Amino acid sequence: MDVQVTLFDKSGKYKPVSVIIKNVKDKEYYYEHSKEIKEKAIIKICQQRGWTGKDLKRFGYVTSKVRIYDKKRIEQEKQERYEQIKKERGWTKE
Repeated sequence: MDVQVTLFDKSGKYKPVSVIIKNVKDKEYYYEHSKEIKEKAIIKICQQRGWTGKDLKRFGYVTSKVRIYDKKRIEQEKQERYEQIKKERGWTKE
């Protein structure tokens, strides 16, 4: 199972940043080790962007959200949303 961790800027000035943590065993494991997984995600974000912990505080990234990252479900939701937009805008002949 993959988990996506997203950090948000409390003021809304900066865009959210996220990272995917792969190979989390299951939901129960996440609930037991959520703090460790979030710390791992913060370290990975900092490494990718060349930031430090001070940079995160300076930019205001203090809140986080976690979701299960299921690629198939996300693609299906995207396709359904696109079909709905096509109907609303009259792009289809239905």
